[in-house]
Amino acid sequence: MEAGSQRDLLPIVDNAPPTPAARSRSRGVVLHVARLGIVVAIVWLIREQHREFVLEQASQEAVPIEIERLRKYYADIAEVGSTGVFDEAGTQLGYFVQTSPTSDHIVGFSGPTNTLIAFDSDSRVIGIDILDSRDTPEHVADVRRNDVFMTALAGKAWNEFGSTTTVDAVSGATLTSLAILEGISFRVGGTKPSLKFPDEIEVGEVTTFFPDAASLQLRRSSATLLDVYDKNDLVIGAVTRTAPTTDTIMGYQGPTDSLLAFDREGDVIGLQLRKSYDNEPYVGYVRDETYFLERFNGLTLQELAKIDIDELQVEGVSGATMTSMAIADGLPKAALAALKPPPPTDRRFVFAARDVGTLLVLVTAMAMSFSRLRSYRSVRITFQLTLVGYFGFVNGDMLSQALLVGWAQSGVPWRLAPGLLLVVAASLIVPAVSKKQLYCHHVCPFGAAQQLLRNRLPWRLSISRRFRALLGVIPATLLVVVLLTAMLHWPLNLAGIEAFDAFFFLQVVGLTSLAIALVGLIASAFVPMAYCRFGCPTGALLNQLRYNAQSARFTRRDSVAIALLAIAFAIWLGGQLDTETVLRVLSTVSR
Repeated sequence: MEAGSQRDLLPIVDNAPPTPAARSRSRGVVLHVARLGIVVAIVWLIREQHREFVLEQASQEAVPIEIERLRKYYADIAEVGSTGVFDEAGTQLGYFVQTSPTSDHIVGFSGPTNTLIAFDSDSRVIGIDILDSRDTPEHVADVRRNDVFMTALAGKAWNEFGSTTTVDAVSGATLTSLAILEGISFRVGGTKPSLKFPDEIEVGEVTTFFPDAASLQLRRSSATLLDVYDKNDLVIGAVTRTAPTTDTIMGYQGPTDSLLAFDREGDVIGLQLRKSYDNEPYVGYVRDETYFLERFNGLTLQELAKIDIDELQVEGVSGATMTSMAIADGLPKAALAALKPPPPTDRRFVFAARDVGTLLVLVTAMAMSFSRLRSYRSVRITFQLTLVGYFGFVNGDMLSQALLVGWAQSGVPWRLAPGLLLVVAASLIVPAVSKKQLYCHHVCPFGAAQQLLRNRLPWRLSISRRFRALLGVIPATLLVVVLLTAMLHWPLNLAGIEAFDAFFFLQVVGLTSLAIALVGLIASAFVPMAYCRFGCPTGALLNQLRYNAQSARFTRRDSVAIALLAIAFAIWLGGQLDTETVLRVLSTVSR
């Protein structure tokens, strides 16, 4: 054939319509990307809704600690301040701090933990107490029962908390206990509380300067400076207080704790008196003197730290000279303290034997999934026994809805659980880009247990098509429950709706998980992979992410995914609209 005739054929080849197979592949890719997008959108909505929940909680007044809860640390306790503890004579016995909200970004297995740390009057630890936790209840309970862990910090001074690596984690609740230790270390890494002024700054105090204030958070680069956030989680300013830096600066009769407010650019916008041991009416005179309270406005934190009160010719308040000048003398010292970074705290990166084991299991699972290795019966059964015996009962780096929801809400504890992070990443990515269901087929210990039971009985239970369709609704229903729990913060233990905690029955009491596991194994002896097919919401989620030959078809699972997205969006939108806006929209629609 001549060259010219070949060129004549090229336009015909290029303009040829795509084959049905090509159109199907393209449709499959588009639908699969949409499926992944729906899952990502749901995760984003869960995180945003949780952020709003945390901000709302932070804006509320702290729940006072009951006296009886503190009596085990302070036998003579008679009165509790916001952090101080006093006997009947008014003598301070010590003080306590909570890790929340300062350490709420530190996540254990599925969420942060708020821990109380009780100190004596010499700033030495008497004990710790878990106040509340968004981590898995069974793991938290296991930590509470471990007397060695709960008393390991006793006797430590405030300035000795730079490292907690000498304290061993709790077996069976490793991530939870490590996160508690890191949360304590991070919280105590800040400035030591004032015994004279134990009350920390609360959101309500700063609304004079920031009407839209919703929460306060310690700035990572400062030991005392608190960033002020609005309801949209945007920084709108900062505040600090003079105590405990100025606790020894006396006015007429005693020290005063003051609050300094800064705008977003870092300039002083106001001074406000808090508690004072000085005399009335002198303190009142200072509170009423606008000129004095605004005398330092416009100075940056760096400038305030360097000023000389005499050179600046600061005048005292008439009738309260000693009180006002003591307050002024303390401002540069407080500014200097705010400029100092917090002392280094223990930020663990844990890559232990457990993580090495997880990595070996994951590598073997990849080999089983992408090679013919799984076709050798002896190799397959040996690996399944390893999954059940080691990965299930010993290691425990398993996926679950409790884990995924906790990470979606609070973030990923990659430093404390690198092995588990690899498992989650591989389990989500591999099915999304291939036809391999890595986790369910080759990693999950409970799936391996069911595979070992497969065909062990001489007969099988026959299930009608209608009943099989009815059972297939269970995973979707559980996913709805999971979503509602994540978005509405229901007090439901998500670990209890799956079978995986049953592997820890010796360390963690999870009766519901144990019952589900037993029923699932018995059912799997009669119906192959019964739990995986009819009871596992995590498996249903991973199947939705899997790219396979059916990806070009819109299935019932896609309808469920869209419904879940609609539910999540409706809950999130409801949280964004106030009652007045909702009524206005409804009124407009009705007209």
